[in-house]
Amino acid sequence: MKPKTLLVTGLACFALGVSSMALVGARSEASDDLYRELKPLMETVTLIQGSYVDEDKAKSKDLIQAAIKGMVGNLDPFSQYMDVQENNDMKQETQGSFGGLGIEITVKNKVLTVVSPIEDTPADKAGLKTGDGILKINGEPTDSLQLMDAVHKLRGEPGTKVTITVFRDSFTSPKDFTLTRAVIKIRTVKSNMLEDKVGYIRLSQFMGSFDSDFEKALQGLKDKGATDLIVDVRNNPGGLLDASAAIASHFVPKGETVVSIAGRGKGSVKTYSSDGGLGWKGPLVVLINGGSASASEILAGAVQDTATGVIVGVKSFGKGSVQTIMSLSDGSALRLTTAKYLTPKGRTIHGLGITPDVEAEDELLSKVYVELADKGLFESFAKEYLAGHPGFNFDDEAKKAVKVSDTWEHLKPETRESKVAKDFMDYVQSRSKDFTDEELIRDRGRIMGRIKEEIVRLGKGEDAARAVALANDSQIRRALDVLKVAELMKGRSRGK
Repeated sequence: MKPKTLLVTGLACFALGVSSMALVGARSEASDDLYRELKPLMETVTLIQGSYVDEDKAKSKDLIQAAIKGMVGNLDPFSQYMDVQENNDMKQETQGSFGGLGIEITVKNKVLTVVSPIEDTPADKAGLKTGDGILKINGEPTDSLQLMDAVHKLRGEPGTKVTITVFRDSFTSPKDFTLTRAVIKIRTVKSNMLEDKVGYIRLSQFMGSFDSDFEKALQGLKDKGATDLIVDVRNNPGGLLDASAAIASHFVPKGETVVSIAGRGKGSVKTYSSDGGLGWKGPLVVLINGGSASASEILAGAVQDTATGVIVGVKSFGKGSVQTIMSLSDGSALRLTTAKYLTPKGRTIHGLGITPDVEAEDELLSKVYVELADKGLFESFAKEYLAGHPGFNFDDEAKKAVKVSDTWEHLKPETRESKVAKDFMDYVQSRSKDFTDEELIRDRGRIMGRIKEEIVRLGKGEDAARAVALANDSQIRRALDVLKVAELMKGRSRGK
């Protein structure tokens, strides 16, 4: 079975070619040195098997696997040895459906770290964030775990629970999150029409039938009259590079470089060029953040270097290496770093990330908002409110003025939003004395945005709820501003 390349489907031949040349040119004395250096390893295995007190721990297969894991684990955080089960899990994950929490993790500065939670999964709903450090899994410290060992501990049967201990810069001390595992079915491409003929495509991972799904979404938006486009790869941890190159081809002019892959040997460079795709010519914004990694950075780097769009957000993660999956004879595999990728202008991203053209920090969540979300009060209020107000929608207007609380009086005519705000404050106060009216009023805009989102989700479904969430997203609003400037400049150019 030929090796499969995570990030580069089709790099297998390139990777094998380098290995083959190395083997052909190897001198016999180098082989002798290798066998001589392996001798202490075999001696150690023999001694452990013959003398170690716990015979169950001295099985040759376990010892060899442990030796391989140690060998590969000493290379870099992304190279891994995967036993048969782990290899099968990886194959399942790249097909877009697997069981677990819905979280992408890596090892950063020797700490198990969240790259990004996957949208609409237990990890996302629990409030895990990019950069969170996972210190313990079910009480067991993670500092000595291999990456794939940690993945296995996080996964499990759907419906079972796992508790992870997390530290975040904004925490004064580590905090436990208990999550319920679920079958993770990733909807990698979502699209909406926004205001003023702006199309929006959300990409959560570069997996499965991603490239064809993206093309359908893009064509669908064009058919609906979209003239401007926002492509959102925030918290997208990456995936298959072929898919990323295919997406970039819709924006990068035909024949121009999308990305280059540089291996170890001289001349071992493979270049991916644009095939032109659907040939999008309108204004384009690509949204990134600290959870945008790997294949997401390839897309952003290609758009930025070819000046086909504007990158908006905050600096990306900085994961610019290529892992090739190399199958072993017993069904296990190596996930080995074989190359680094370069943007069209030859920039390396590994450890550096993509710096946006327009900085747009996400609004920090207030302590009150986070605590309301942690207690599940938004969801529970929405369910109770809809049960008591069948057919409710925010468009209907009432006619009288309203006094929302003793300290908060609206002078404008009462709206449905005003009534919901009052009812929510009463609901919160009846269930918790941790919040004052003043605290709720101070964060009223974000709180009401979330309430609207939950009510719309229950009443009209996930797509309608996403539209509400997008309207309240400060980075989306910044992207829309950038597109308006682009349209203005294009109009002035036409006027000339």
